[in-house]
Amino acid sequence: MENETSQENRKIVLSFYGDDFTGSTDSMESLTINGLPTVLFLDVPDQSVLSRFPNVKCIGVAGNSRVMSPEEMKQTLPSIFSSLKELGSDYVHYKVCSTFDSSKNIGNIATVLKIGQNVFDSQVTVPVYVASPDLKRYTVFGNHFAAMGNQVYRLDQHPVMSRHPITPMSEADLRLVLQEQGLDGRIDLINVVDLEQPMSELQEIYKEKVSEDSQAVLFDSSRKEHVEKVGELLAFSRKPEEPLFLIGSSGVGHAVAAAHKHPDVVNSVNSSERPSFKKVDQLLVVSGSCSPVTEQQLQWAMNNGFEGIHLSLQEVMDENNGKKAMQELVQKATEIIVRGQSVVIYTALGPDDPSIKENQRQFTESGSSISDSSKILGSYLGEVARMVIQETGIERLVIAGGDTSSYATKQLGVYALEMVTSISPGAPLCRCYSDDSRIDGLELSLKGGQFGSVDYFGKVLNCAPNLVKL
Repeated sequence: MENETSQENRKIVLSFYGDDFTGSTDSMESLTINGLPTVLFLDVPDQSVLSRFPNVKCIGVAGNSRVMSPEEMKQTLPSIFSSLKELGSDYVHYKVCSTFDSSKNIGNIATVLKIGQNVFDSQVTVPVYVASPDLKRYTVFGNHFAAMGNQVYRLDQHPVMSRHPITPMSEADLRLVLQEQGLDGRIDLINVVDLEQPMSELQEIYKEKVSEDSQAVLFDSSRKEHVEKVGELLAFSRKPEEPLFLIGSSGVGHAVAAAHKHPDVVNSVNSSERPSFKKVDQLLVVSGSCSPVTEQQLQWAMNNGFEGIHLSLQEVMDENNGKKAMQELVQKATEIIVRGQSVVIYTALGPDDPSIKENQRQFTESGSSISDSSKILGSYLGEVARMVIQETGIERLVIAGGDTSSYATKQLGVYALEMVTSISPGAPLCRCYSDDSRIDGLELSLKGGQFGSVDYFGKVLNCAPNLVKL
């Protein structure tokens, strides 16, 4: 009996693949704070690596499929999904951004759904759950809404998402988005009115609406009670002894955790084995985000003691002097840190920064696709961050920008991340695990363009979620 209990305690409840790194840490946070300790890996871990984390209940793999073409997805995702399936978790979650960032040619979620159906071939219908009320993301009658500041916008009118440089969202009905991306089967909807019904009636509604003809089922949600009911429905729809493949935001973590809470799990997340944050005096920030939210955060930082360094694409792509320019950038950042200041290295100040159009022109003239910009800039910023850390020993880093984070983190030589503390919903502070002693123990926050208050960088520096603005 003791053996069986031990096996049950080691059971992986949920495994997920994140379509970018900031979204992956967001998902890790939602699971961890809801009582399911989670570790995020850069590759699917084998048992020898998993054994280093005996209390883990969920595991994630941070990816970058949000910037992949459908063909790249077809080459990359099947083996990852198969590996996650073999881990034997109850759920396998393809984590997307809570603003459904995608298009027909880049980050195509309909393609992901079809790949999932091929790998999880006994499953006909794929649940799709994008809402995350904790992050002020709501789905109502199939239409998606997201807040910015104190205003809530329909997705196709959102000030950031409607103007995204790579995947602008021009439709709010998520069913139509999936159809435009190539999903040709039936998509059912469990709407907010359904979710107001008692659970027994809701299960009957689910059975009536979702049949063998359904390729996908989309769930609404506008408040916490809806999230909990979705969690119960997901558990209800899962076949025993088979993982349920599903697509959605970090709201999936909240829903699944609500249906799987028990005292042993809750106690384990509060144990002394959970990493604790250090006291630091300086912060390094690298940003490839062009979001107006990040623009305000960068301006706040530079008005409150951080020194800013603007990085131009010309410096990054200069074939003759690129290496020298990188060394000069590292030296400049190192000098700032040595004299006791925090530093932000950024590529743009908001969506109207004139350098963005100039960068796009340079990419086009060089024969590169604009979608390659994330990889080029992100990898460069990651290499710069790694060199500055090695030069200065600075212990805390922020990488801003969803796509930037995916490429930059890979340059650090990290194999896993674990949440240390919440700073702002969706952008926690994490502890890095690395075989490089200079990187192992680094504290890292990956911040999507739309996340965090205006003083977010100050909050990360001080580990103070309720920092009073200076």
